[in-house]
Amino acid sequence: MLRSEDILSMDRDHVAAFIKEQTSAKTLSVLVRRLNEELLEGDETVRQIASRALQHLGFPEYA
Repeated sequence: MLRSEDILSMDRDHVAAFIKEQTSAKTLSVLVRRLNEELLEGDETVRQIASRALQHLGFPEYA
């Protein structure tokens, strides 16, 4: 399973291809759901990393 840190280490030039691959494999929603759960339920460090991972994938930051 891909971790938030793995997403953050991904080169920005690869993000679009990664999203396309995840969408084709029908796993993007599972990944985003898990990151959202970490964002809502994790400790402060987990929340910060999940937020940064979502932003790295191009999702807007929500307050």
